[in-house]
Amino acid sequence: MKNALLEIGVETLPARFIPSALAQLESKAAALLAGRRLVPASLKAMGTPMRLALVLTGVPERSEPQELELTGPPARLWKDESGAFTKQAEGFAKAQGVKPADLVVVPGPKGELLAVRKTLPGENAAKVLSEVFPALIGALEFPKSLVWEESKFRFGRPLRGLCALYGKKPLRFSLAGVKSGSKTRGLAALGAKPVTVPSPEKYAALLRDRCVLVDVEERRKALRKTLESAAKRSSGAIDEDQDLLERVLFLVEHPVAVLGRFDAAYLELPKALLSMVMKAQLLFFPILGKDGAMTGEFVGVRDGVSEGQREVQTGFERVIAARLADARFFFRRDREARLAYHAKKLERVSFQKGLGSLADKTERVARLAEWLAHAVLQDRALDGSAVTTASRLVYADLVTGVVGEFPELQGVMGGVYARAEGLGEKVALALEEFYQPAQARGPLPTHLEGCLVSLAGKLDTVCMMLAGGFRPSGSEDPFALRRLGNGAVRIVLERQLPVDLEQAVDAALGLAAERGAEAPFDAAKARAEVLEFLWQRVETLFLEKDYKADELRAVRAGGLKDLVRTFHRLAAVHALRPDPDFVPVAAAFKRASNILRQAGIDPSGAEEVDAVLLTDPAEQALHAAVALLEGDVREKVAQGDHLSALRALVGLKPEVDRFFDGVMVMVDDERVKRNRLQLLARLARLFTAVADISHIQA
Repeated sequence: MKNALLEIGVETLPARFIPSALAQLESKAAALLAGRRLVPASLKAMGTPMRLALVLTGVPERSEPQELELTGPPARLWKDESGAFTKQAEGFAKAQGVKPADLVVVPGPKGELLAVRKTLPGENAAKVLSEVFPALIGALEFPKSLVWEESKFRFGRPLRGLCALYGKKPLRFSLAGVKSGSKTRGLAALGAKPVTVPSPEKYAALLRDRCVLVDVEERRKALRKTLESAAKRSSGAIDEDQDLLERVLFLVEHPVAVLGRFDAAYLELPKALLSMVMKAQLLFFPILGKDGAMTGEFVGVRDGVSEGQREVQTGFERVIAARLADARFFFRRDREARLAYHAKKLERVSFQKGLGSLADKTERVARLAEWLAHAVLQDRALDGSAVTTASRLVYADLVTGVVGEFPELQGVMGGVYARAEGLGEKVALALEEFYQPAQARGPLPTHLEGCLVSLAGKLDTVCMMLAGGFRPSGSEDPFALRRLGNGAVRIVLERQLPVDLEQAVDAALGLAAERGAEAPFDAAKARAEVLEFLWQRVETLFLEKDYKADELRAVRAGGLKDLVRTFHRLAAVHALRPDPDFVPVAAAFKRASNILRQAGIDPSGAEEVDAVLLTDPAEQALHAAVALLEGDVREKVAQGDHLSALRALVGLKPEVDRFFDGVMVMVDDERVKRNRLQLLARLARLFTAVADISHIQA
């Protein structure tokens, strides 16, 4: 066995491309090699911005032989009545390179077939790798690919070198006008002259000697070590932002940290703004004091060797000074006016084509937030004035200089400016957290007031965009409506808000028709679409928590009117499902629902059951059991104890089974038939107070 190497030399790859490409190198190489029956003992991907590499250890010198069984015509066509081989058998045998006598009979899907059994010998590993490696390179996928030469080959960045070895022997192939060989290059800053790789196992060490740490974990340790070394020379501790660490890791081949300083006067800027300039724009690590506050120091990472550090430090300090000066200019200019003044400029900013301005949106959100506040006021104590103030200022920071320069700070700067104006912490937090949750499992706004304002903004956007025809399709969701819908559902559920989302959607669409929508829309169609969209978000949330699709269908009716109650109903169905009587009762209930539907009976409007007309002992027993349970079940439902209520209903199984075994509902006597239908309707009405378990599958 020998080791093998593939190195793909490229122009500088974006940092975000590299982790996925390395994972693909391993998974796709394993699949391609398995398909060619050449399985290495192990494989490992390594890479930097300038190269992607794969090292295979323990590669057999030949691929595994393959046993083949090729089928042909039916077995009855092997020989004719005289015992001679038929033309079909001879033709099949000749095509497979064997004699008719070497054919065998094997079973087939429609009877016995003639077949040939062959053993394909293994192939030379060098030949296999020379074919697999270019296929592997072509199979790699990137967020964006480039075309740069005549063959129109696509890759994340142009190929500039290919190194491929099996043992000490170079593998020869050509791709995108680049021929493979046995050479690689060291760190570009050192001239990066071509150097021959003697063998795959010496690849990483060879590059290490030329200031390239191609092994990702080795480079990660080196990055942490150099950062810690720089931080020891500072007056505080480094801000080890994991996202920034990962990004810098894939921006360099040999990380060297440089400690720098900036004018302490810039510390007057908000921490979020300082952090944005240093981390997002310049990829610098802030140095924090013991209290967690910014100091006047930072650490930048260069790609190279520890020479000329003073010059690099000076360059870093010059860049950060210019960026912080710009940030301070915008911040001070923004502070010259109050948020309410900035909000007036929203009249000149379009929300979306055909959907009015951001000033229109602000008015809708403010009125919807007030509607939501009124809806929860009887159940929760809240600061109504904070809701009103915050909802009328949530978009004001979008037209400030800082957010214009740093869009990622929308909301955050609104909170900063609100505190500076003395608008109160609840208002400031509501503005700061307005866009939360920013991710699927991100934090929600802290206070109830902020939750209501955030919910109003999300509902307005979803309603307006869907009514305006801006719908997500497949994996495409350019306006992040699914994220907004998920956020709205999470706010209601996790904050246990007593909000009827159906009424909230009606209110939002009413405001849309009144202010913002420049063209009329079909309100009924938009309502149905928004409610279905929100329910899909509910389903997505609960399916991720291992609830079943049929369980969700069981609580779908009226599910958006009280999401908190819907969750408790769903949990009751899920918890009781393992009960051996549950699924049989669900099947019987489905039968009852089908009978009622075919008879045109709506359980919600059922008539009273006439006990005099109940003559069969089975229907009398069911009627008595339902009457006995009815009050208790409704009391448990009112108290929110849906599990106990559903368990009591499942206890009706003996009476339900006896009824369906011995009672014919659709009899000729119209009065008896009607009465029995009303009994089933009464049973159905009692069950659906918890869940429509007719949707439960066996």
